[in-house]
Amino acid sequence: MQNDRPPPPRVSYVKGIRIGGSGWFGRLLALVMGAIMLVAAALVSVVLLAVLFAVGTIVVGYLWWKTRSLRRHARAFGDDGRTVDVEVVQESSPHDDSAKR
Repeated sequence: MQNDRPPPPRVSYVKGIRIGGSGWFGRLLALVMGAIMLVAAALVSVVLLAVLFAVGTIVVGYLWWKTRSLRRHARAFGDDGRTVDVEVVQESSPHDDSAKR
């Protein structure tokens, strides 16, 4: 093989136009296409983030709207949202006097 000949083109059209070579034009084209793809990926991610935020806001708003009657009902009984009323009942206690009542 002779070193003074350029390597054959990877892809060529009928007129012999060289595409995809490793020359300065191919490197410039790869750099431009890489920058375009990077910007496009950033735009897609921003749009996807906005859509997910909007869907999340709609879901939270829907759940808040559907539970408003439960919150209103709890406030009617004096619940301030900070207390929980709990009663502990043991089924088999040795001092169970429920039968005596």
